[in-house]
Amino acid sequence: MDITKVSCVGAGLIGQGWATIFSSKGFEVTLQDINESILENAVKGVTSTLMFLEARSLLGKGEAAASLERIKTTTQIAEAVEHADYVQESVPDNYDAKKKVFKEMDEMSPDHTILASSASGLMMTEIQKVTTRPGRCVLVHPILPVHLIPLVEIVGGEETSSETVKTAQEFMKELGKTPVVLNREVPGYIINRLQAALLREAVDLVDKGVVSAEDLDKAFCMGIGLRDPVIGPLLRAHLAGSGVERFFRNYAQSYRYRWESMETWTTIPPSAVKAVVKGVSEMEVVRKKTMEEIQGWRDEMLVKLLKVVHGD
Repeated sequence: MDITKVSCVGAGLIGQGWATIFSSKGFEVTLQDINESILENAVKGVTSTLMFLEARSLLGKGEAAASLERIKTTTQIAEAVEHADYVQESVPDNYDAKKKVFKEMDEMSPDHTILASSASGLMMTEIQKVTTRPGRCVLVHPILPVHLIPLVEIVGGEETSSETVKTAQEFMKELGKTPVVLNREVPGYIINRLQAALLREAVDLVDKGVVSAEDLDKAFCMGIGLRDPVIGPLLRAHLAGSGVERFFRNYAQSYRYRWESMETWTTIPPSAVKAVVKGVSEMEVVRKKTMEEIQGWRDEMLVKLLKVVHGD
């Protein structure tokens, strides 16, 4: 399918990121949200991001302004989707909000339009139940910050067609994204499941007084964080064991001791919340910089890292 017109339903942080990507790749974009105030703030956010990308040579000279010209806004879902080939929904991550929007998009868009959700943990099988054409509904989950992190996770619901999944995958590649396709649905998909497991152990270590919040983050950033942009956990095991089968054979007992000592709670204990909040507030960077300054520093570091990873 030839995708030429794109819409973003929901103009929050994720929707702004998508609008930035789509417009910077030459697509006409309609950005929708419920009122003009939200849209005005969204356009400011997109403008700032486009200028950031141009200033760091991730866009050519003048491309930020040209990209911005390709974005129009509306408060009406019907206007956003009536001529769209592809719609990226980014409303709040709960079933009531998603279903309401998908029902409207399904009713008001052409038959060929792909309806994609930015949901971060919900199931498309449940969302697509409210549509009359569920085969065109698919999850396309980005990673924040959307305009910098290349990965997207794609997963269809029970009634999503294989053609829809393939088209979404090819479109993401066209945008310069790195798509991974899940073979079946699981809550949280890949990234958020991995993050959930890591976060629980990080929170528990701080709660039990094993390490300070600052040193825990330092251990991650200066340890596996440096290695992870290059290799994933499975390839790491393969290298560490001089073969993944040998790794499992040699380290099975060692890992059993670790797993047996780890917590398995599914609700964060109040003591852990208190400990982590206190620990993070005491971090030097949190004490000395605003949230916006930390985000800006993070994005600057990501730009440098991406250039190294891509060999620029």
